[in-house]
Amino acid sequence: MSDENQPYSKTGKFVENLKTTQNSTDEDKELYSKYVPKYIQKNWKSIFSKQLYGIGKDILHTNNLLIQYGFTKQRPPVPEQGSSQYSFTDKNDQIHLWGFGMVFASGNHGLYLWRHEFVPKLLDINSLPSNVWSPEQLPECTIPKTPDETSLMLQLLVKSIKWLERYENWVVATCGQSYRDKSLRSPNSSSTSSLYLDQKWSELNEKFEKILKNSEPEPVEDVIETEPVQPNFEQPSVVPKNTCGACGENYPEDMKFCPSCSWEELPC
Repeated sequence: MSDENQPYSKTGKFVENLKTTQNSTDEDKELYSKYVPKYIQKNWKSIFSKQLYGIGKDILHTNNLLIQYGFTKQRPPVPEQGSSQYSFTDKNDQIHLWGFGMVFASGNHGLYLWRHEFVPKLLDINSLPSNVWSPEQLPECTIPKTPDETSLMLQLLVKSIKWLERYENWVVATCGQSYRDKSLRSPNSSSTSSLYLDQKWSELNEKFEKILKNSEPEPVEDVIETEPVQPNFEQPSVVPKNTCGACGENYPEDMKFCPSCSWEELPC
């Protein structure tokens, strides 16, 4: 059977084709590392990919767990050429799920989360078509570059993580931990340990909330006119630094945790 006739999620070329739709250069990806340590990016990618794998199993469960949760399903006109779209509205929030990723929106602001890399991108949710079967059909998504865009992206990311944690709690409450453990294991896995995705999301949420808090601008204090201070050329100014006990990086004393690895007096 030729590649063209292979099921959409079965061909290895599918993932490679997806990468070409992201329009993200290595330089773009490095922008995230300015405020999200790479080990946290890697952690998110691992958990999110595992989450979508589990959601794929939930769809195959009796009566389809996503439908039971409240999602609506829309199939692509040609099943071999796209991924079914699952959509859910929770008050002011919208969640759209596909095999290749997720869109989380609050109000008019949306965030596209791709399954295979940490490259969260902003989009106008009003421009999202009602039916999307492949990444090429998504509206223009942009990498956050300004402080305001970065703050918005982090806010939406934190909200999406909290929703994923709630969803996992619901799955375990509905079907039991044994179901979730079995659904997350690959056919060739010999591991029997439990995989608590709800706890993983909770831990990751704490880290991103710290990053979000640290990214928010400090309030501007009233300016009081004073006599200009004459520079002392004999004593160069030194910014007080802390040394991270986990990674050894130096960072300003007024920061509450190491921006390189998020260490906060405890090993990360």
